[in-house]
Amino acid sequence: MENLQFYWKPIPPIPPKTGDSIQPGLAGPVTGSLGELMLVAGGANFPDGPPWKGGVKQYHDEVFLLRLLENGSFSWAQSDKNLPVHLAYSAVATIPGGVISIGGENELGPVKDVFLFSACEGNIDIKRLPDLPAAISSGGAASVGSKVFVAGGLNIHGASAGFYCLDIQNPNNGWEVLPDLPVPLSHAVVLSQWDESGPCIFVIGGRNKTGEISTFFSGILKYSPVDGSWSKETDININGKPVGLSAGTGIAFGPESIILFGGDKGIVFNQTERINLAIEKSSGPQKVLLLEKKDSLLTNHSGFYKGILVYNTFDKSWRDAGEIPGETPVTTSAFVWKGMVIIPSGEVRPGIRSSKVLGVEIVNQQDSLREK
Repeated sequence: MENLQFYWKPIPPIPPKTGDSIQPGLAGPVTGSLGELMLVAGGANFPDGPPWKGGVKQYHDEVFLLRLLENGSFSWAQSDKNLPVHLAYSAVATIPGGVISIGGENELGPVKDVFLFSACEGNIDIKRLPDLPAAISSGGAASVGSKVFVAGGLNIHGASAGFYCLDIQNPNNGWEVLPDLPVPLSHAVVLSQWDESGPCIFVIGGRNKTGEISTFFSGILKYSPVDGSWSKETDININGKPVGLSAGTGIAFGPESIILFGGDKGIVFNQTERINLAIEKSSGPQKVLLLEKKDSLLTNHSGFYKGILVYNTFDKSWRDAGEIPGETPVTTSAFVWKGMVIIPSGEVRPGIRSSKVLGVEIVNQQDSLREK
């Protein structure tokens, strides 16, 4: 198992959009590396207050680009180009041709749109790719070679088991429908990494709701492109126990490691679901008390799981690698840019986003970050 050292780097926060004085942060933005540029676009937030106090979710189409200047400083700019639609919670992946955004949602619900972002003379170019076979939000994406895979997500009925593939070199062939996930999932960490069988797609954690209360999954599912089949790998392991995690971020590191950054264990999420069920069945003073209890629970939320976990895909072992400094962002993405892992914006407590951008250099004597 690698001996990894984490060096957190100061990166300026995402600026307010043109005409605004505050950037409240974005959940589910389109993010990734465009070579010299870093992309943060779209996303959703509650600028007027959290949803349980009447705040309305707003979806965005602004595009922000970050540059690393020759003097070592960073410079943000808002592009004069916007997304073709308001968009948040798409499955995103940095691929050799740029950043791909798959599905997502806006005010009208889940969408099928697929976009490829690339750098163009200091700005961005946005190209439409074939639509998904089904509208999906909060799925996960990863690539192997020229093929991009998207797994799970939310459709109008709930969590999806859908699994699709697009060959970026032959996009006109459209999306291939592959064998379903063994279980419907949304908000999983999806990435590609090697194991003893070759490059595979790993789907880690996630959640679904088949009854009144959501299930948070600890399992790691693995798809082998060689075999064209799914298998259950093992479980997310924290202090020797399997733990469900949802909406966290992760990267592939070196030839055989996966690094997970935080996530939601679902404890407060499930408590809130139970209170909501009780509210639906109550009235009068009892309902008022339950509403107050819900407000207190969410307002005093202590934040999400801060741990950094390392999984070895060859010997199937787990290691605790420390904690994220400050608040843990969820419902965002991790990717490699300029030799650092970048985790921009995201949700840090229910209804609350952060404009902060986390950057960390991970050092190992044997391996280095692979930037796709």
